[in-house]
Amino acid sequence: MDDVRVALRDGAVNYCSLSAWKRRFPLSIWLPKYKASYLLSDIIAGFTVGLTVIPQALAYASIAKLHIQYGLYSAFMGCFVYFFLGTSKDVSVGPTAIMSLLVSMYGEKDPNDKELHLPEYAVLMAFICGCIQFALGFLHLGALTGFISSAVIAGFTSASAITIAMGQVKHILGQSFHGDTFLDDIILTFKHIKEVNGWDVLLGVSSMVILYLLQKVKNDAVKWEKDEDYTPTTSKLLAWKFLWFVGTSKNAVIVIMTAIIAWTLEYTHKSGKIALTGNVTEGIPMFEPPEFGIPDVFQVLNVGIVIIPLIGYLEAISIGKSFGRQNNYKVEPNQELIALGICNVAGSFVSSYPVTGSFSRTAINSQCGVKTPAGGLITGGLVLLSLQFLTPAFYYIPKASLAAVIIMAVIKMVNYRIFIALWKVRKLDLLVLIITFIMCLCIGVAYGTLVGIGIDIMILLYPIARPGIRLVDPSARQHYDITPKAQRSTESSPLLSNLQQVPLHQIYRDSVLVFEVDRSMRFPASEYIVESLYQLSLGGPHPKPVILDFTHVTGVDYTMIESLHDALEDFGKAGIKLVFCSVKDEIKDQFLAYDLKSLVVYSSYESAIQGLAEENAIDEAAAHLNT
Repeated sequence: MDDVRVALRDGAVNYCSLSAWKRRFPLSIWLPKYKASYLLSDIIAGFTVGLTVIPQALAYASIAKLHIQYGLYSAFMGCFVYFFLGTSKDVSVGPTAIMSLLVSMYGEKDPNDKELHLPEYAVLMAFICGCIQFALGFLHLGALTGFISSAVIAGFTSASAITIAMGQVKHILGQSFHGDTFLDDIILTFKHIKEVNGWDVLLGVSSMVILYLLQKVKNDAVKWEKDEDYTPTTSKLLAWKFLWFVGTSKNAVIVIMTAIIAWTLEYTHKSGKIALTGNVTEGIPMFEPPEFGIPDVFQVLNVGIVIIPLIGYLEAISIGKSFGRQNNYKVEPNQELIALGICNVAGSFVSSYPVTGSFSRTAINSQCGVKTPAGGLITGGLVLLSLQFLTPAFYYIPKASLAAVIIMAVIKMVNYRIFIALWKVRKLDLLVLIITFIMCLCIGVAYGTLVGIGIDIMILLYPIARPGIRLVDPSARQHYDITPKAQRSTESSPLLSNLQQVPLHQIYRDSVLVFEVDRSMRFPASEYIVESLYQLSLGGPHPKPVILDFTHVTGVDYTMIESLHDALEDFGKAGIKLVFCSVKDEIKDQFLAYDLKSLVVYSSYESAIQGLAEENAIDEAAAHLNT
């Protein structure tokens, strides 16, 4: 009891120490070390990410089936909160394609627009998800996401990308319909094929081609950096930096260009040729709590309350760790979970839907040489300025250009290389990936992911439920002299003198069964292990004594001990010896605490063989004398 009290006291002291509180507010660690030279890098990175997040946020809101201003509402608060609480200098928090897709699956249809959902549920989802993420981080349960394998993540991510892209095809084609699933989108696209608008197709396809070319320009503009022996002239360096900036801001470039085209058509009285975004609510959202009184909250949000917080954290921590390794710093998983939770809770007060770390924007941050999370302040400020002053211009943004931005962003998320790698490395993991992928496409990404996680857990638990049980041939082991110490003067015991008439080979091979279990013995395996003992030892015409070898067993639980207790009783009733050997001290203490009846434990396999051999010889000698 004293040890527990001391451990609790030490834990409380460590948890409340100054260093621990500094770790909870990473700002207090990096801000005192901030240098003036960092400022320009943070401003450039924040501005560049801001130019990326604004068109992305507008596009991702349509994936979430919300009015496009909600994408911008979700794009600034995370930047400000992460400035105080985040442990990665690179991570950019805001709306992402996958989170938007998940949000779209849990909402109530807007009675005024069948293609959109009421925003109140999405905002409340952000609050609930934030609370769950904060609680998991506070309780240091971030490791829970470790139970989601790479195969499930790859299947979920690839299926999400295809689902998102398919959902945007209708905007590229100029069609108007509402589909809830990937299969719905395919079927309805062909059903409404006569509604295809050539203007939208031309604009959408052209936008995708230009986005692809700008991406190539961006990649080519930094190739010279890999050549350590080459130093460009100042003019070439400026030209390449300009091309890289244009390529990086490709989404903004496309949105601005196509909006100008749409405005020109409207100005020349040719409206209606292209489907436009339409009216957008002006101004910065009010700071107010989400609506807690909306009806049927848990019925509408459903399993999204579980899936969205976990996937959001998984995205953020994967990105943070990846760029941490790349730039030589470490992120603290539980602190990241707390930071993300507060980002979502605070965001819900400004009408944000659930957010997480964005890979594309984090990559831009890193490439721009961001030094601290202060770059997020510039990004968030740019989003606020756009909300305050640019919302009237959003009216002219074509839906086809936003769809092009989305498709070109998500298509890179399809990880086809992992299919080949898993085929070479482990085909069982490939099966998990394929099942997850197909289920996500057929029944939705949330339920498909749950199916994949369920299969993963079954594969993980199967070796525990069905551990390897080996029937060992005793004669294959090293033989030891089993003559008892009392011999060496056999005249003193006529019973023991009969041992000399029993060949070692007969005692080892014909009189004993040795079972080895290759891992810990836990409750899912209790019935299987005991039944195996019954079948192999009691099921034959001539039952034999059994040695259960615990050499490879590192732990047992209460249910397993109960089953062993029943087995000892059953073997005792049948007149058959069941003994244990090589039992670790911790397990032996558990056996003694349970007070197993008829428990016989030998220190080693050899001593167990010797003990049973002695008893066998004594029994045979006694039977011989009686006859």
